[in-house]
Amino acid sequence: MQKERSKLLIKHQKGSKIAEQFRMIRTNIEFISKKRTLKTIMVTSTRPQEGKSTIIANLADVMGRQELKVLIIDADLRLPSQHYILGVDNSVGLTDILEERVVPEAVIQNTTVFNVDIIPAGQSPHNPSELLSKQDLAVLLESVKKEYDYILVDVPPVIVADTTIIAQEMDGIIMIAEENKTPKQKFHKALTALKSTHIPILGIILNKTKQDKSSKYYYYNK
Repeated sequence: MQKERSKLLIKHQKGSKIAEQFRMIRTNIEFISKKRTLKTIMVTSTRPQEGKSTIIANLADVMGRQELKVLIIDADLRLPSQHYILGVDNSVGLTDILEERVVPEAVIQNTTVFNVDIIPAGQSPHNPSELLSKQDLAVLLESVKKEYDYILVDVPPVIVADTTIIAQEMDGIIMIAEENKTPKQKFHKALTALKSTHIPILGIILNKTKQDKSSKYYYYNK
């Protein structure tokens, strides 16, 4: 667990270029929010291990430092990781809400990150796609919107059907790609799949970019 917590880069590198890049992403999101409704944002990738969960946790961190109240929802029910990164209990979570075993208020946990709460994934269900297709997800999001400035949703890579299901309930999407490793053909196929949901793609984050040896992330708007 301690190894995962070290992925909170902003906490340990407040004055670094990495921290500055996350602040830039936050600023871009706030700018878009002034033009239209942007409350629920999902972050996805083309394939596993491209860093989406780490990016979500760090983005939430810089938002919280700006006095914004943030809720992270780990909707990657097949391979959840936010509970490791943020050091919270995962015995009860989103799965239990969607299966109507608990109310959201019983599942939301505080984290050690300022102004950041979390709904962890909970135990992996046998039928994640069917579970996420229920209207309960939309009801959950509606119930927590009034309490938070932003809701960041960690979802599986686009190759998993769950992601396009969740996208229908989002105000915007951020895509993650790993420079020189994410296959271009698969990346464009993933973008096409996301565009078919008609939910705005806010931007793309290139992870582990070599544009600057001291930098790990690079963001640009779509």
